[in-house]
Amino acid sequence: MTAPRLRVALCVALAFGATGCYQQMALQHKLKPQDPTDFWSDGRSTRPYVEGTVARGSIQEDGWYFTGKVKEAPSSPTTAPVSAEEVLGQYADGFPEPVTESTLKRGRERFNIYCNVCHGQTGAADGTIVMRGFLKPPAFWEQPEDKKAHHSRGLKYQGASDVALNDAPVGYLFHVITHGYGAMGTYSAQIPVADRWAIVAYIKALQETNRKGGVAANTVAVPATEGAR
Repeated sequence: MTAPRLRVALCVALAFGATGCYQQMALQHKLKPQDPTDFWSDGRSTRPYVEGTVARGSIQEDGWYFTGKVKEAPSSPTTAPVSAEEVLGQYADGFPEPVTESTLKRGRERFNIYCNVCHGQTGAADGTIVMRGFLKPPAFWEQPEDKKAHHSRGLKYQGASDVALNDAPVGYLFHVITHGYGAMGTYSAQIPVADRWAIVAYIKALQETNRKGGVAANTVAVPATEGAR
């Protein structure tokens, strides 16, 4: 075979070889999510988790820390009357960990990122979203009669009548951040559990500062940690 023909034959062989290699890489024996298969009797390639499976580090045995509750809610107010004490009693009235200065600093930072836009820098329900005409949330601390109410809508709906957010249990505030309420969506995906408690601590500090004669957004009193473990 002459040299030119040999070069042509080698090029053709290499081309076929490269093509075969590509096909082997592209057409792998694998199943992509939601692909059908006859390997399992239910025809699904995506397998369900084994019953009772919990992701590593995700087991939430501490109900107080992860839910803000110390017990389950009583009967629904739509089926049986409940008292304000029963409604409030389901929520923790203290923090699961001691509140420190670093906790408040973290809470202020997270509050200004996630909450300020609606609730305002001082919690007076005068954030940018509200100024643009969207629904006002209740203020975190007592307001004059001619301004926005400061009573919890969620607690009232559950049957606790008018409860000022000044007096709402800390567990309730944590619960609302976690699950949302009304026009407020859940922030469980955006804000880790520890940061939610830090935000609650900062809110309680704003309330405490207001009780003592006025709100200073960057200088707040440390809230009581009674009930902390």
